[in-house]
Amino acid sequence: MKKFFVAICVCLAVLMAVSAASAEELWDWHLRGADEGLAAGALPPAGLYFINDFYWTGNWSLYGPNDKTYGVNGPGANVKMNIFVDVPILLWNPGMCPILGATYACAIAEPFDAVTSRLNVPSATGPLSYTGSQWGAYNTILVPFILSWEIPCNFHVSAAFDVGMNDGTTSPGNSAASLYPNLYGNRLTSKSGNNFYAWSSNDAYTFTPVLGISWLYGGWNVSAEFQYTFWTKDNDCDIQNGNELAMDYTLTYTMDKWTFGLGAEGEQQTNPDKGIQANFGGYYYGNIANSMAVNWTAGPIVGYNFGPCSLLFTYNFAIMTKNDVGGDWAMVRLVVPLGDPCEWYTK
Repeated sequence: MKKFFVAICVCLAVLMAVSAASAEELWDWHLRGADEGLAAGALPPAGLYFINDFYWTGNWSLYGPNDKTYGVNGPGANVKMNIFVDVPILLWNPGMCPILGATYACAIAEPFDAVTSRLNVPSATGPLSYTGSQWGAYNTILVPFILSWEIPCNFHVSAAFDVGMNDGTTSPGNSAASLYPNLYGNRLTSKSGNNFYAWSSNDAYTFTPVLGISWLYGGWNVSAEFQYTFWTKDNDCDIQNGNELAMDYTLTYTMDKWTFGLGAEGEQQTNPDKGIQANFGGYYYGNIANSMAVNWTAGPIVGYNFGPCSLLFTYNFAIMTKNDVGGDWAMVRLVVPLGDPCEWYTK
């Protein structure tokens, strides 16, 4: 049980972004619920860790401000997406002297995503359907520091800071001019024929402070993590994304090699996106109506320790989505301890 507890005690503010949004940036910063099942306030023992998260969704829909499916380009239009994401991560706890009395770690992640999408648009002659698929690398995530403090009564508190680089890529040929420029600026593109594409990354930087807290005792893990993301302007689609608060919650119990529990996540945009708006025949740069995304999901968590590697499976059911795409999702996390790099050259 101790080995498995160590494997899941990884405070990974680094697990990020990939859910398409209606008026905001094409991708949310934080991969929804990615930190469910983790001890958000704690860090593993000194060493290097490889973590791989595989995340997928099935037939996500676009929802409007009244929590009903709506069409961006007119009544009856709709967007459907299937999203596959793989997030390889390296986390290093060097075991150095405490900083401000806290254990220190750092991390880096390079996510990859593949999306199949369908856009149905009403017309005078009947619905038009645009479909397509794409793959590519999301923006690199750097976590220069994660600090974790152990405090009385079995509580642990962590603080971290994430930086999202503006370096993502998209598969070749998927960046043609959009037939529907009001849909994500030109981040969703349609080429000749009924092809419809969603880019793999955002043309913006992000800066995210993170706070985690855990109560860990007798196999129990009760954790909450809060991330607040600030965006730079996306010059590609000329949108300034509103700030976002992402929340992940965990309640699990570990017995021998098995872990069972529940997880939940929430996303709340705290101010509207900004973009070019029409105004009595003219244009101005201002708030975009119905652009504040809200998402809530929850579901079971099951984990197993293979010693020393471990797997954790999470499934969340959609509860509420507004001004965003949403639906059920699932994730499998693999944690592999790689040992202490400082000892690799001494053996």
